[in-house]
Order: sequence, then C-alpha cells, then structure tokens
Amino acid sequence: MAGLTLAWAASVIVCSAMLHEFGHAWTARAVGWKVVGLRWHWYGIAFVADIDGKPEKLWKVALGGLAATALLALAFLAGTALPEPAPLLFGFGFGLNAALLLTNLVPLRQLDGGQLIAGLRRNASR
Repeated sequence: MAGLTLAWAASVIVCSAMLHEFGHAWTARAVGWKVVGLRWHWYGIAFVADIDGKPEKLWKVALGGLAATALLALAFLAGTALPEPAPLLFGFGFGLNAALLLTNLVPLRQLDGGQLIAGLRRNASR
C-alpha cells in the first residue's frame, strides 16, 4: 500500500506541475504567442514561448497557470467527498495544489503573482 501511495503522490506532483504549465501555454496561444516547448529546470518545468512582440500579455499568461491550478485544487477538493481512501489521496492533491497556488500568488517578479501585479499596474497606468 505504501508503494501505491508513493506512486500516487509522485503522479499528483508531476501532473499538477504539468497542468499548471499547460494553463500558461493554452493562455499564451490564446493571446497570440507561439509556444515552442517545455524546459526542465531544477525546480520543475516551464513553458517556452515566442512572445511575438506582445509582452503586455504576460499577466494574462500568468493568470492562465493560476487558473489551471485553482481548478485542479477544486477538483481534488471535490474528490475528498468520495469514500475511503479517497479523502486522504485527494486531500493530498488539494493540499499540494492549494500550496502551489498560494506560492505562485506571492508578488515576486519570478512568480505568477509578480507578473500579474506588474501587468495590472501597467494597464492601470495607461
């Protein structure tokens, strides 16, 4: 059972990170950027895009990853209503995605929260 739980945890971590980045990539394509791939870093993965001269859209792309993580957290939260052992397994997924969401909301330039605030400030100053 411990092996299956560990496999579940690893799958949730990898899939959550991938879906967060796909949220960025889908939004990037929606604003007209060309997504050219994913890059692996020591801390995880990040999508790579050609911003096509549209850096003012960065805040929307940051919001795409945040929205994907928020929806995933809500889906895991709903899964905690299932019978045992689902509350434990889905609770882990909820906790992980809630932590990822809150961490990415920190207003540092390197995180989504910083990109979101910078973009909103730029739009408000126009």
